[in-house]
Order: sequence, then structure tokens, then C-alpha cells
Amino acid sequence: MLKTTQVVALILFGLFLLCQPVRSQDGKTETEGAPVATLLESTYDFGLIEEETGFASHVFLVKNTGNAPLFITHVQSSCGCTEPQWTKEPIAPDKTGNVVITFDPVNRPGPFQKNVTIFTNDGRPRLRVTIKGDVVPRRANLQRAFHDTIGTVQLERKAFLFYTVRPGAEVKQEIWIRNFANEDVTLSLDNVPEYLRLEAPEVLKSGKAERFKITLDASKLPDKRGHVLNHIMWKAVSASGATVKQAVPLSMNFVDDFSRLTAEGKANAPAIQFSNTRLEFGKLKKSGFFSWGNKSVSQQIIITNEGKSDLTLHSVGSDDERVQITMAKKTLHAGESIAMNVILFPKTVEGQLATDVYLVCNDPNGPVRSIRVIAEGYK
Repeated sequence: MLKTTQVVALILFGLFLLCQPVRSQDGKTETEGAPVATLLESTYDFGLIEEETGFASHVFLVKNTGNAPLFITHVQSSCGCTEPQWTKEPIAPDKTGNVVITFDPVNRPGPFQKNVTIFTNDGRPRLRVTIKGDVVPRRANLQRAFHDTIGTVQLERKAFLFYTVRPGAEVKQEIWIRNFANEDVTLSLDNVPEYLRLEAPEVLKSGKAERFKITLDASKLPDKRGHVLNHIMWKAVSASGATVKQAVPLSMNFVDDFSRLTAEGKANAPAIQFSNTRLEFGKLKKSGFFSWGNKSVSQQIIITNEGKSDLTLHSVGSDDERVQITMAKKTLHAGESIAMNVILFPKTVEGQLATDVYLVCNDPNGPVRSIRVIAEGYK
């Protein structure tokens, strides 16, 4: 039989245990509290976006389902065409904060899918949201000044980019073209790759606007992933015999086929991240009193593989020959980082430079990423 003093001691010890704070698996106590970031949605489809209407925005809500203040510490987009804004103040338990994603559709016709990574103080490495949609190209008219010209033919643009092309797919683009001369113009297109089908009027009547259509058949592409640049030779001959020739660039990002990738495969896939997605060089300076010299200027971007398997960079480069890229290797193990150097030679830059560096990789959540490069040279 226990003595009265022993019984009292056991009761007091039990009360002592009951009063102790409960600890979670990570060692934190309930009284200490911990924030938990919960996305109320992770994907938003804009559907069709008219390029001429400009920016499109969506607000993703991040709820704090924990019991301590939540901070959104940083938000990083996959390319310079997507600008994030977010709640800077602490988010109290059971309250929500905003992550506003704004997409610029100008000069980006066709389907798109962009990823945005959200970093918080809740202990997990990251959250990811995705926006997608399809940009409808501008519909030109006779009163609107077209951006580019080839001879007396006006075009909405004279460079074509298929941002993402998957194996076996058939993708299309179309632009308006118009002859602003007082006489008809005969058009011809040469050096057309096998995988392209072009539809354009043979004779463009004076003052008339027509559609110029391009269809890309990915089943006819070489089995090599990466960024591909070709040039179509444009030839315009007026009724009086004046001839204009110009090489029109056409580029694409040919990516892997992830359609059969399982959920487990995606969970164990590589995941590319950048320290920055926009490089601004400002006004470039001369290197001497009388000449540009051979000096270069450069900036670095750190690329990190935050996934669980090897990251392969199929290609890294820009369609603008004034932008040079150097990096030590193009395969990164899980957790590995590498520096990418973006180099400009001031003597080659006149006026404004605004272009993109494209990276095509085997990250299924974002196989194409772009870095915006901005600089100002001397006229």
C-alpha cells in the first residue's frame, strides 16, 4: 500500500506533466506557435488575352493556417514578362495575404505558362503558383502605324517567336501585313524549313491589309531540344521593278515531352531557379577618348537546381548577337548552383538594347525561362 505522502507526490507529478507544453515533431511548442502558408489556389488560367489590351493581373491568396505571424519574404518569377507584388506586412493567424501576378502580353503571341515561386517564413522551402493562357495577336487596321517595314510593306512585327513547342505539336501564328505604296507588290518567301507552312498573298494590293499565317509542325523537327533560330528570306517586288530582300528571323523553344511524366516523376524532377530575371546595364560607357576599344561589361545570374534530380540546360542563348553568354557547364546536380555570365561589348550597342536570353531545360514545371537584358548605347 502506498503511503499518503507517496500518493500526493504522484498526483503532483502528474499535474506537472499535464502543465508542460506539447511539442511538435520539429521541436517547437504549441505556446511558441508556428506560421503555415496555405495557397487557396495554385493555378490560374487567363484564357484568351488580347495583346492590344496590355497587362493582365491575378491575385493569389496566401492564408496563414498556423498560429504565429506569417511573412512573405520574397516572390520570384520565371521570366521578365511576369511582375510579382506581395503583402509586405505580417499576416496574422487565420488571415490572408496577396501575391499579385501581372503578365505583359505585348510581343508574346500564342500560348504561355509561367511559374512564380513564393518564399515565406513557415519553414518550407517554397510555394509555387502558375499562370497560363493564350495571347491573341494584335488586330491591325489601316489607320494604325505598324511597327516594322520591309520596303513598302508594313508588318505588325518582322520576327517570329514560338515560345514553347512540344514534340508532335502543331502551333500557329498570324500577323497583319499591309502594302502602303501606290502600286501592287509581289511577295515571295524562300529558305523555308520543312517544318514550316506559310500562307501569304502572292500579290499585295496597294493599301490593302492581309493575313500572313505561319504553321509549325513539330513532328518534322530534328530530335534535339533547345532554342532554334532560323531566317526566312523575304522578297518584295513592286510593279515598277523595285526589289527589297530581307532575312526575317523565326525562333522557337523546342522542349521535352512531359505528357507521360507521373506525379512521382514530377516530384523527383529538377527545378530551376534564378537569382534574378532582369539585367539592367544602364548607359554603356566608352572605353577610351576616341574609340570604343575592346572592353566588355558583364553581369552574373546564379542558376540553382532546387529539385531532386539532375538539371540539364539544353540551350542557353539570345537571338541578339550583341549578347554573349558564358557558363562552366550545363548539367547541375540536385542542390548545385552555377554562375551564368551575360556579356555586352559597348562598341556594338547603339541606341536601345532590349532582348531576352532563353534557357531551355528539363524542368517539367518550366522548361523555358527567359532573362530580360536592357542597356543603352550611344547613337
